Amino acid sequence: MDKLDSDIKRKRRLIRQLRLDAIIKVAGFAAVLFITFSFVFGICLAPTNDMFPAVHQGDLIIYYRPGRIINTDVVIYEMPGGSLQIGRVEGTQGETVGKTEGGLLTINNNIQPVQKRSGLYDETYAGEKNISGEIKDDEYLILGDKRETATDSREFGLIKRKAIKGKAFTIVRRRPL
Repeated sequence: MDKLDSDIKRKRRLIRQLRLDAIIKVAGFAAVLFITFSFVFGICLAPTNDMFPAVHQGDLIIYYRPGRIINTDVVIYEMPGGSLQIGRVEGTQGETVGKTEGGLLTINNNIQPVQKRSGLYDETYAGEKNISGEIKDDEYLILGDKRETATDSREFGLIKRKAIKGKAFTIVRRRPL
C-alpha cells in the first residue's frame, strides 16, 4: 500500500510541475507577443478605400514602428479625432507644398497627379485646408492613393511625426466567402 501511495504522490507532483511549466510557457509567450505588438509591430484594419487599389477597405495591415520615414512610404497614422488611417507620404521635411490658381496641389512646384503609381495623370485638387508652405522637420504631407475621394492631409493638414504609428509591413487581403 505504501508503494501505491508513493506512486500517487509522485504522479501528483509531476502533474503539478507540468501545469506550472505550461502556465509559465503560456505567460512567457503572451509577454513576448505583448512586447512585440506594443513596441515593434502593430495591426489594424484598413478603415476606407483611400489607398485603393493597393489596399482595400477591411484588409488587415501589419505595420512596424520605423525610425525614418521617407517619401512613398505607406504609413498608418492617427487622424485628428483619434481614428487610424492609412496613406502614402508624399511630402517630407524641407519640401514646399502649394496650390495653383486652379486649385491643384503642387509639391516642389510640380502638379500632383491623381494616382501617379497607376498610370493615371489627372491632377490632384489641393482641397479646402491651406497647407501651402515649406514642410517642417516633424511634419509630413500624407495623401491617399485614391485621390478623388481620399480623406487625407488636404482636409486636415500636415501630419505630425508623433501621429504616425508605423509603416505598412504586409497586407493580408480579407475577402468575403
